[in-house]
Amino acid sequence: MTEISKVYKGVLITDSLENYIDKEHVSLCQFLFFLNIADIAQYVKNNFYTDKTWHFKYDVEAMIKLVVVKFFRQRSFKKTISNLTEDEAWLLGFQEKDNSIPIPIPTGSALHHFVKYRLGVEGIDKIMLMLGEKIAKLSNSNEAKLDSTPLEASRYSKNSEFNPHYNCKMDKAHITMIGTYPVYMTYTDGVAGDSPELPSHIDALLKMDVNIDEYRLDGAYDSFQNHADIWYKLNANPLISLGVDAVINDEGKPERIDHWVNKMWKLGGSKYMKIDEKLKLLYENDRQEQVGMYIRNKNLEDKTFPDSINLRQECERIHGHIKNTLKFDVRYIVDNSRELYVKLNFITYQLLLLINLANGIEPANAFEKFI
Repeated sequence: MTEISKVYKGVLITDSLENYIDKEHVSLCQFLFFLNIADIAQYVKNNFYTDKTWHFKYDVEAMIKLVVVKFFRQRSFKKTISNLTEDEAWLLGFQEKDNSIPIPIPTGSALHHFVKYRLGVEGIDKIMLMLGEKIAKLSNSNEAKLDSTPLEASRYSKNSEFNPHYNCKMDKAHITMIGTYPVYMTYTDGVAGDSPELPSHIDALLKMDVNIDEYRLDGAYDSFQNHADIWYKLNANPLISLGVDAVINDEGKPERIDHWVNKMWKLGGSKYMKIDEKLKLLYENDRQEQVGMYIRNKNLEDKTFPDSINLRQECERIHGHIKNTLKFDVRYIVDNSRELYVKLNFITYQLLLLINLANGIEPANAFEKFI
């Protein structure tokens, strides 16, 4: 377990996370005390601040942790600050400047400015990627999943579309998980298609340098291009749910693969190449959909191909847990802040996960100790 020594009011205090594991309820600030996100804070400093020293009135790492407290406790910016004790502020990383005065804590408006104008959606997206990379490295799973979940809006909202499938006005969150750990999310309106979101999720997984064997998706992502992209870019098996009326495509049969590979003899193509080499040659020479046809045919012929119901059940279980833990919807949020607030709640969940994963606390998705 992590052990930290730090000076508080002139006294050196040494504490260990082990002292709090068996307690029933512990302040979230106490657990955040043992979480090191200095690299993320340094990135924010380097990319979202100028070099003016007066900008750094408050420690950036402490501000990020305070954002987590605000969204986990589901309070306004003002109430988050007014209910924060001096001890909790110190645990988050706010530094005392003089032993004779209280630790300086940002106002609610200062925290709001940090979130909306200092970080913004661009900053939150980068933090999300950095957290996703950390989570992926700590995960013991080589299986990724992608599915969307509704972000319910008020029935009176003029800015959200009505989705007849879910029978409500909503926006959408598209979430990729490694095992049961969410690592990346994109935000769209409530009637947007799922399939167009896949390329950005593939790019995110590449940036995180993840090592996965399978990428599971439901039938909304079923296309030849998606099969090919997952296989080629991620070196993973695309397990995309297939409809009951799905059929074998002739252009994806081995003899058609050989035909087109032979036509590329000037590029070194030969029917005697290994199948992976053939598919790679075709993908890199404008035959990507044919590669997808071949992979989809193989999945269709596989009698052990996983059932889409199991995929959806696991995704929906984690999506439901996020919604039970945080305010993961867009009710009563102004239109131009919706994406920002949804993603802030998402990285809050990631940071809660990281506390448990980094300290070997199982199950990592359990946060009932935090208050």
